Amino acid sequence: MLLFSLMISLAAAADDCGELAGQLMEASPHEAAPMFVQFASCDPKAAAAKADTVLPRLLGGAAGHEAALAAIRAGAAPAARTWVQGLMSDERAPAIRAIGKACEKDTSVQAFFTNATEQLGEAFWSERWYRGLAACRVDSIQTLLSAQVAKGAGENRSQYFAVVQVWASNLAGTAVPKLAEMIPSATEPEIQLNLVQAFADAAQVGTLQGTDIEIADIAAAAITALAPSLPSKVVEQSRITLQALDHEEAADKLAKVRYSELLQKDDTLLYGGVLIESATCKNGKVSQRAHVAEAIDPGQTWPDQLKDKLMASAGVLWRLNLAERCKGEGTLDMVVPDAPFENPSSFRKWAEGAVKAATHADVKKPVRMDHDPIEI
Repeated sequence: MLLFSLMISLAAAADDCGELAGQLMEASPHEAAPMFVQFASCDPKAAAAKADTVLPRLLGGAAGHEAALAAIRAGAAPAARTWVQGLMSDERAPAIRAIGKACEKDTSVQAFFTNATEQLGEAFWSERWYRGLAACRVDSIQTLLSAQVAKGAGENRSQYFAVVQVWASNLAGTAVPKLAEMIPSATEPEIQLNLVQAFADAAQVGTLQGTDIEIADIAAAAITALAPSLPSKVVEQSRITLQALDHEEAADKLAKVRYSELLQKDDTLLYGGVLIESATCKNGKVSQRAHVAEAIDPGQTWPDQLKDKLMASAGVLWRLNLAERCKGEGTLDMVVPDAPFENPSSFRKWAEGAVKAATHADVKKPVRMDHDPIEI
């Protein structure tokens, strides 16, 4: 009895599958994709035979992606590849990403990508098929990406840097020591700068699973060790990457590396600021005071951080009551340099220009108040 029931079930399934095969060729492009997926699940061999006919009719989008994936699993990878390649570029990218999501756990998808490199050649890279491989952490794919990165930047820099990002994300922690070797060997700051950015990709910054703290720590240590030998533009990028890795303190300390040629004899950086108090008094008269002070930094402040630090100190150390004294309304404007100063003389010259530039047209000359240096 049980055997008889099973035979009936199998026969019914075969009939359903045969009915699908007939309906599939008459289905609309919208209907054909889910029908093909269903057909491939009940008769993979027959679905593979029909893939060359069915897939070209499919539209881009989630249903088409599932159908292409079903074709790959059924053994019709060439038909899936042809369908993906025939999509418009804005449809191709999501299709490749969708197929790539299945790559790590599906050997048929892994073979789909490795075979695509052979069949498509340079188009595999120029059409960005590699974008689907960031999370496909298997030997064959890592070998493929590593071989492409090993070729170097060449003439198409933007493509090379994009491949490096995917490679670093795929190799994760394994990419960190490789990047640390590649950066000193790079011949141009542009290449070094982009390789430094790739440390964040290796640490999975910005991914759904979130930053890998352990890899981020190792990457931050590598960047810190490399920084003293890097050009200034690359040091600036190193700071940004350290911030992305959530290593703010290490990022701040690179200020001393970036401006090493401006270090004072005591190994500090000399900054400074001019705080302009402006007040429109009760009688309508405009009045101004200029507070001037050097700022001594141990080498952990970047120019874009200076204003906030000086304002915080000024609010505590100086009396800023010009508007209050004349019973009016006023503003505070902290003027800061865009780099540390070479010496006190260069600061004084800058400060004179800053005061002059900030002087209101109705003010002949602001009252100038020179303060003791601020330690920041």
